[in-house]
Amino acid sequence: MAARKPRVLYLLQEYPQVSETYIANELEALWPSCDIRIVARTQASAAYKDHFPFTIIPGEERGALAAFAAEFRPDLIHAHYLHNAVTAHNLACRLGASFTVRLHSFDVLAPLPEVRCMAIAAINGAACAGALAFPFTMERLLAAGTNPEKLHAAPPVMRIDRFLDRGPNGDAIMNTGAALPKKNMEAYIDLAATMPLRRFNLYAMGYDVSVLKAYNLSRGNPVTLVRPVEPRAMPAEYKKHAWLVYTASAEINTVGWPMAIAEAQASGVGVLMQEIRPDLREWVGPAGYLFRTIEEAAAIVSRPFPAERR
Repeated sequence: MAARKPRVLYLLQEYPQVSETYIANELEALWPSCDIRIVARTQASAAYKDHFPFTIIPGEERGALAAFAAEFRPDLIHAHYLHNAVTAHNLACRLGASFTVRLHSFDVLAPLPEVRCMAIAAINGAACAGALAFPFTMERLLAAGTNPEKLHAAPPVMRIDRFLDRGPNGDAIMNTGAALPKKNMEAYIDLAATMPLRRFNLYAMGYDVSVLKAYNLSRGNPVTLVRPVEPRAMPAEYKKHAWLVYTASAEINTVGWPMAIAEAQASGVGVLMQEIRPDLREWVGPAGYLFRTIEEAAAIVSRPFPAERR
């Protein structure tokens, strides 16, 4: 008789959001060995089609979430984002289960003070089996009072095998990610406007895409805004490009370690990341570049990506 798979209740903010491939990768890794139920608190603003079954239970419907969890009887609750640690803690205590939480960037770098206080108390509690955090956020979490025994430094869950391709690349320039102010995609459009002879593609997903469309129009449409692409189709999209220029806002400063950096590098694409914090040098590494100004970015991508860095 086969052993029972551990039951895991996945507590997500939104699913299946096309810009959240780290969650998709995590689910793919765990699905064969676990009995998983996915609960999203809100509708995805840009959903992809090839996803696992899920249930939407709005955040204000606490009774419905508790009833769903009680019926499933999970061994473990796994949440994403700092602010969901409190809900995961309360459910775990009610059910006699444990919980884990995967922290990201914006939720740790710019949390509301009361949310941070309550979430860290939940992580420090007995019901928490551990919190996974980006390495560059560890010091901040420890300074805020998180129990070091609860913290585990972990980069994003990657599917490098899906993107690894040593074949030739196209010559276009790309950027990708959620269409949010922290991504500073207007700077990418500004860069494209200074290089009219190059082809620029922007894979902006959900959220404020309409704002970017209007800004692109005001600059003479130097960028092609590509409609959301299914995660499994993205490897072919990377191969159309010579460079990835990943922009980020230094003022908002909540962009973490983008998965697109590693995906692009595995695809043979030259990587150029906007330098908003010192830790990004560790993530980009010697296979890419950092830039601060549009002029610096233009000077780098106007040349071929060096073979030794590729």
